[in-house]
Amino acid sequence: MSLTRRLRDELAGAPDATGSLQRTELSGLLRFGGAWTVRAEGPGWVLDTTAASVLRRAHQGLVRHLGVRPLVEAHSPGGLSASTRYRLRVADIASLGALGLIDAEGQPLSSLPWALLETDAQKAAYLRGALQAAGGLSNPGQPPHLEVRASSARAAAGLGRLLAALGIAHSGTSTHGDSWRLVCKSGDDIGRVLVLTGAHGTFLEFDEGLLRRQIRGEATRATNAERANLGRAVAASARQVAMIERLVSSEDWGDLPEELRQAALARLANPHASLLELAGLLDTTKATVHRRLLRLEREAESVSVGWVESEGGNEGHVPSASDTKSGRHQR
Repeated sequence: MSLTRRLRDELAGAPDATGSLQRTELSGLLRFGGAWTVRAEGPGWVLDTTAASVLRRAHQGLVRHLGVRPLVEAHSPGGLSASTRYRLRVADIASLGALGLIDAEGQPLSSLPWALLETDAQKAAYLRGALQAAGGLSNPGQPPHLEVRASSARAAAGLGRLLAALGIAHSGTSTHGDSWRLVCKSGDDIGRVLVLTGAHGTFLEFDEGLLRRQIRGEATRATNAERANLGRAVAASARQVAMIERLVSSEDWGDLPEELRQAALARLANPHASLLELAGLLDTTKATVHRRLLRLEREAESVSVGWVESEGGNEGHVPSASDTKSGRHQR
């Protein structure tokens, strides 16, 4: 079961609220899940949903709290619809006015009924109804994403204002076809919405998926970093081995201090060892090994420079150890 379906079923199966909270939830459910329609038998508000649990929630609320018995239709799957669609029609004008869906003249309203949204509990109830009707939640393992569809830009903006009043940030609104979407992409804020509306089971599943995604991402980053570090270490080791081989074959090898020759031979014998492992073999510190290898690199560079100069202007003469040393002393 998708988390969207889980969310709708959990909210629809929550204990019924009483009084103004139930009326406010019904208002949000019908606002974001239905529309004003005019038929031959007269105008009315029609809720359209594929969730039977949401249909039952709306029907029970209308009957118990407003004394209205709406007309219910079920349409079997066919055409572009792969699921059974349910339609609930409310033609009682007084009830629609009490829910803030139409004005005193019987015209549909596109704004939210702010007179019903005075307290945080009422705002949360309205949001609970909107989520049942038009909410969408990303599944575990996917980037966190919560959206609520709206039939107008004004309704989407009003829902954003409601979230802000509850201290919940959102990523803004966007258009999709002939509808608008209010989107939230923060895992923390999505979790607050779920807890605030009473979807505790969905929150636990969503939060577990978010944690797994975070751990998997951190493990991947650590693996990539380790691979990059290993690549750099291998490249450095290969460079050092080549440098040491050049030194060993030169006349400068015998003039090197004993500690440098020991470090060079340890690296040649252990080309894949880390600096810490070399330090253990040489009975010294990692920093000391690092400094000695740097000194060996400088010595090798002087040997390379001397070789290039001899090829260019000295008819193949390779400088002797004393020449190289005296040249370095002069510099």
